[in-house]
Amino acid sequence: MKKYLLPLLLVLSACAHQSSSNPADFGGEKILLPPATPHEVESFRVSDPEPPEVADQELESIPSDYNEKVEQWLKYFQGKGRPHMERYLSRSTRYLKLMKKILRENGLPEDLIYIALIESGFSHKATSHASAVGYWQFIRGTGKRYGLEISGFVDERRDPVLSTQAAAEYFKGLYSVFGSWYLAMASYNVGENRVKKEVMNHYTRDFWELARKKRFPKETVNYIPKFIAAKMIGHDPKKYGFTDIDYEKPLEFELIKVNQPVNLRQMATKLNYDYDDLKQFNPKFKGEIAITKKNGSDESLELRVPIGMSAVALIAAQQSPVQKMEFIADAGETIMHKVRAGESLYTIAKKYRTNVASLRDLNDLKPGRKLRIGMRIQVPERGSKKVVSKAIAKNSAPVVAKPHEDDVQKATETTEVTTAEGRFYVVQPGDNLSQIADEYDATITELRKLNKLRRGSVLRVGMRLRVPSEDAGIPVAPDSDRVVPSRGPQSVVPFAHTVKPGETFTSIAKRYGVSVEDLKKANKMKKKSNLKVGSRIQIPVSASSRYLQNRKFHVVRRGENLNHIAGKYKVSLKLLSEKNKLNTKSKLFVGVRLMIPEAQAAR
Repeated sequence: MKKYLLPLLLVLSACAHQSSSNPADFGGEKILLPPATPHEVESFRVSDPEPPEVADQELESIPSDYNEKVEQWLKYFQGKGRPHMERYLSRSTRYLKLMKKILRENGLPEDLIYIALIESGFSHKATSHASAVGYWQFIRGTGKRYGLEISGFVDERRDPVLSTQAAAEYFKGLYSVFGSWYLAMASYNVGENRVKKEVMNHYTRDFWELARKKRFPKETVNYIPKFIAAKMIGHDPKKYGFTDIDYEKPLEFELIKVNQPVNLRQMATKLNYDYDDLKQFNPKFKGEIAITKKNGSDESLELRVPIGMSAVALIAAQQSPVQKMEFIADAGETIMHKVRAGESLYTIAKKYRTNVASLRDLNDLKPGRKLRIGMRIQVPERGSKKVVSKAIAKNSAPVVAKPHEDDVQKATETTEVTTAEGRFYVVQPGDNLSQIADEYDATITELRKLNKLRRGSVLRVGMRLRVPSEDAGIPVAPDSDRVVPSRGPQSVVPFAHTVKPGETFTSIAKRYGVSVEDLKKANKMKKKSNLKVGSRIQIPVSASSRYLQNRKFHVVRRGENLNHIAGKYKVSLKLLSEKNKLNTKSKLFVGVRLMIPEAQAAR
């Protein structure tokens, strides 16, 4: 088996998520395959003719084995992970046609598109704890290896065309090494050198066998079944209960070319076109300034514009030259922070509710670079938001989606309001539902339902929008990190519980120690009412319940690790690890629930 694999082994760059070592020496010879440089496409329309079919049937499709792991992920996406999948499906239609076309032009299966779904949820802003960025989650080294430009002004990992072309080149190399899509995808996650080592040591190219032998990290073992589950749902959303998705329109564009840097905000103003919409066509530019790129002896700037607007857009671009080449952050996204004595990227990230990886990416800071006192860096503006908490009397006027004069005047000062009725976002100038949904990890459909908004409803500055949050008026179920303080032995605190497959009124009532009758009464349900998987129901639970007395949980967020969480709850790293049957260096996945040792937890 080893002799058979050696001629196939191709040394690639670091994988999208993990750095690999320098090119290894296989059989005394270093083998490198220079990838093709990503390039712009002249235009894209949904009605464009389809590329020719792939001749090799093995490349035409990716197998979809069904097993217990796949079933677990299907249930997750239908239950607890439903809001995430709804949001990903909603965004997917914006990029599916474009990305599938690029994959097919590269002789690859279209279903690889679901790697982008599980990696980033089709968000160009996605950034992992390992500083992987964009739709396909490339780390800096891999991005540059595959020809993507990454600088203080540009990050082509955030570009749907260029990053997909780079991902296609990477997958072609991985498949040529292993001859198995499952192993190629595992390599994309954990690194091809790790997979190569396990294949050669265990004489098999069967991913499931290697997974059963625990030869890969848990994340990689789950990566393939997660992909398969996402692919099954993506092919037939309605079959799996996703029937009310607010799908986005497909991205369609034309390309214009100018020979000077352009201020995109000025260009949008001259076009009488929304600036944020223009940036959606060109997400690779980090701020307002679009810079030129060298292509041989030519230096020019290529911009995507809406179909039918190339002529007027070209004039607008030519009339929007950059007077001074300096980074201008998008308004409402970042502010400047001056580094003070004793501050580090970690303390600054904590202050502005972000992570170190995001700060490095935002400021183009390479790992190992130290901050200097007085240095100015870009930080997310959301960290400066003021949160106002106040109790609202029961007989007070409704606040959902209604503007308040005070809020209109102070819209830029107060952006979040927490009341007894829930958590609300105060609409700011330039806001839209899509941006607010991204900020609160929600979907546009969720926001419309919560606020009884019709399609096409106009947001007014100062109006309050109810947003889903663990800090809402109704405490979430005890499988989250929120713990409700005791209000006395006789008080009753309502919880929200998300219905999972197979659950019944009887099983849920038994779990929380309430009667079926009280459960239905709390939710105003009739005797013969049925439960729907993914729905949220209120649970009346005594404040002296064992859930509140003995258990405290934390749901892992993006960028967190065991050390940070232990510090947050003032528990030892060792005790936290032991309580959750982990070792101190275990990787954490977003959404995983950790039990916090209550005896030492901060109250």
